[in-house]
Amino acid sequence: MNKLIHWTAAAALSLSGFAYVSSARAEDTVGDKVGRAADKTKNAVENAADKTKDAAHGAKVQWEDGRIHTMLAQVTNAALTNGGFNDVIERFNDADRNRLGAWAKDKNNKEKLDVLNGRINQFQGDWKAKYGHEFKIKQDNLVFGHGPIFTYAQGEIGKDAQLAGEKLPPAQNVTIGNLGKKDAQGNTAADRNLEKGRNVAYVTVAASHGMPELKVPLIHELPDMWKIDVPDSVTAPVLYDNLLRHLTKANELKDTWPSDENDAYRAISHHVLMAVMNVDDDVKGAAAKHGADAAEKK
Repeated sequence: MNKLIHWTAAAALSLSGFAYVSSARAEDTVGDKVGRAADKTKNAVENAADKTKDAAHGAKVQWEDGRIHTMLAQVTNAALTNGGFNDVIERFNDADRNRLGAWAKDKNNKEKLDVLNGRINQFQGDWKAKYGHEFKIKQDNLVFGHGPIFTYAQGEIGKDAQLAGEKLPPAQNVTIGNLGKKDAQGNTAADRNLEKGRNVAYVTVAASHGMPELKVPLIHELPDMWKIDVPDSVTAPVLYDNLLRHLTKANELKDTWPSDENDAYRAISHHVLMAVMNVDDDVKGAAAKHGADAAEKK
């Protein structure tokens, strides 16, 4: 009888222990599940936030690329417009506009500009004969936003060490003391738009249509416009000569203009940008740098 009691007690203790252990393991399992669920939720939130941030960044880049396309169309259209020389200059950075603007408005240069306008009129006539209408880029996204010829990279002065393989210009110290102080060229520190935090970009035009690769530096100006940062060596007479030479050569090649009009627009834009950056079409590896006397001529 005593053995039976002892056995029953032992069994009860054994079962009690089993129940306790099972309960403890069940609680641990629930806790683990809750913990894993919390981790998954946290990761999901973080991933969603990252995706939202990436999407916002991507949308901003696409918007700014679109603004660059518009500016490229504007400067090219201006270069092919009778009386558009000053409008070309309007697509340049503040300091460059200040340096070049007066020459274009000087009546003493009218005869020269008439020669350029005559070349533009001839070009427009030949363009219309081939494509059925005047030269004017209207769908800039189709011209500059597709294909490998025009590519873009954006950055910020003082933040990105390099941009598209090129060194960004150093931030310029814009202070109350030098804000209105003019240099030898009549520009203030603020005119150069090189302060820390300024958005900048590079347009890379791939070697094509018999012309070399070209890098064109851009500076962002308020309210929301991209402007070309032309080399300091480019004066208004130099720009005039370059445009006349490049438009003449482009016109002489009319028999080889592409059948695809958008591709033809790209070729003429390439010529215009080389004129703006003071680069000859026989230069290999043409490049331009922010804040430099820029494009090499050999």
